[in-house]
Amino acid sequence: MLHEHNAQQDEALVTQELDQSAVLMLGIIELLHAEHDSGRARMPLAAICKRLGLRMSTLQRLMTALGEQALVEVSDEKDRLVARLTPAGTELSQALQSA
Repeated sequence: MLHEHNAQQDEALVTQELDQSAVLMLGIIELLHAEHDSGRARMPLAAICKRLGLRMSTLQRLMTALGEQALVEVSDEKDRLVARLTPAGTELSQALQSA
């Protein structure tokens, strides 16, 4: 019975972490969309960290996940990493804003 309880706690923790990651990823998409609407197609990862209060390692993990879904592209520009929404990321952001 104790083993079952621990398994349920572990599952709840994983779900909570996934939920938090999803919220953070949506925040990144929203931020990049707002920057794009302001005329800035690319945003330095350091600026994203500062705006969202994230550690760079956390942001990079989230960017990898967003990149795997073809929603965000990260590139090296003038010795700094920058991110931009892909067309699919822009479409998703617009859909979320109109919902």
